[in-house]
Amino acid sequence: MKKLLLSVMLLSAGLKAFAQDRNITFYVGTQDKGANSSITRCELNLASGQITLVDTINKSVAPGYVAISPNKRNLYAIGSDNKVSAYAIEPDRKLTFLNSQPSEGMGPCHVSVHPAGKMAFVSNYGGGSFSAYNVGEDGKLSAPVYKEQYTGTGPNAKRQEKAHAHFATASPDGKYVYVTDLGSDKVMNYSIDANAGKLTPNAAQPFFSGKPGAGPRHLVIHPSGKRLFLLNELDATITACSVDKKGVITAIKTYPTIPADYSGPTNTSAAVHLHPNGKFVYVSNRGHNSITAFKILGNGELEMVDQQTKSIATPRDFNIDPTGKYLIVANQASDNLVVYDVDAATGKFTFKHESIAVKLPICVAFL
Repeated sequence: MKKLLLSVMLLSAGLKAFAQDRNITFYVGTQDKGANSSITRCELNLASGQITLVDTINKSVAPGYVAISPNKRNLYAIGSDNKVSAYAIEPDRKLTFLNSQPSEGMGPCHVSVHPAGKMAFVSNYGGGSFSAYNVGEDGKLSAPVYKEQYTGTGPNAKRQEKAHAHFATASPDGKYVYVTDLGSDKVMNYSIDANAGKLTPNAAQPFFSGKPGAGPRHLVIHPSGKRLFLLNELDATITACSVDKKGVITAIKTYPTIPADYSGPTNTSAAVHLHPNGKFVYVSNRGHNSITAFKILGNGELEMVDQQTKSIATPRDFNIDPTGKYLIVANQASDNLVVYDVDAATGKFTFKHESIAVKLPICVAFL
């Protein structure tokens, strides 16, 4: 009887583990500033592609962009109250609020975490500034250890009337931090000592200058650290770049992300993500309402391989699950998430189904 009971217990545990392995947790940030403004916790079933809304947490006001620490123990979120907040990710995937710090600028729009997990970076779009924080062993944020107010303008008088810091990320080796300034068409370049919490302008290249009026918004760095793909919001292009050992960015070639004959509502590019296998890069467009896939060629150039529009409505963000099987689109205009199947061999993707309702979703972050 004892052996039978033990066997049943082991089988039950095995089935439970199997069930957990078939589901991946992800978190959705929102632009909603109302009473129900929250970070939404979801699960993606890898067998069916179905999404389940599991939980919400209402500790940040309009927690638009969120970022997860490399050790998967913490989540960080910016808010429309001009704060950045830290949360603990509990073993059951629930979030527990830890602390918050001022973003040191108006309109924070993006947060990211250093690969070593020791620092966090915040970009303030409205204020045109950048801030960096130390992260404690407990995941809490320190007061800002670095702040910089950007200046400069671009030829687009409406959108580039001043600096607009939009995105910051560290290189895979953690040696450099890049910050996009949509207002001045620059990517700021810093050398970083994460252990000391110190940033300094990269002496080899304090900033990279993009095409005037392009409006650099987001970028993604290949895991090799040798390639960088810069998404330009205002002219709807993506620039393939090389990165050398000193962190210097050099443009290779720029590609349109929407058809040349597009004549619909004003279009602005939004998000860029790599496929987990490192072979493809995807971008989203608002106005044209599409996701475009590019193959990364051996010389660092790109080749468009697919573009889809079905059930896509103002895709401010999207993401690909860690297995590379599904692409989740966050539709800001239709308040829902949409699932696409992804072919990891070709980079092409096909509509699967519309999924759960989430108000004003603008960020998807997988655990």
